[in-house]
Amino acid sequence: MSSQHKVTSIERQQMIAEAAYFRAERRGFSSGDPIRDWCEAEAEVDARLHALEENQLVERLEQLLASAGKRLAAARRKVASMSSEARGAWQRDVDKLATLRDTLQPKLVELRAQGEQAGRKLREQAEGIRDEIADLLRRLEVKAKH
Repeated sequence: MSSQHKVTSIERQQMIAEAAYFRAERRGFSSGDPIRDWCEAEAEVDARLHALEENQLVERLEQLLASAGKRLAAARRKVASMSSEARGAWQRDVDKLATLRDTLQPKLVELRAQGEQAGRKLREQAEGIRDEIADLLRRLEVKAKH
């Protein structure tokens, strides 16, 4: 699911109202508690939205990882063609990018395996690595232009 659509509070309320309605409908609109229907529907909708956000995060991280791999290969080719004096600064960034990419890969595997149960700490670590990779890629692109 590659949609980056963020659900508004109005859309969320509508989803909850529909889910609560269908709960009541399943029991024939009798012998039930509308407040309980609403609360259960709210929990159900929030769980689905959370799972959707988790999947979107993992997809974005996987796309970044694939892009980083391609850019890393290009940077390595460029470094190989440089003189030894110019190679030093580039090589440090290229090596760091490779390390970050290799660190992010198992975290993505773990995020996928945990699915909805993925912990906040793991997501924060993966996002931190993503930010470092993005920063290094920007620096390498600036260097490549000079």
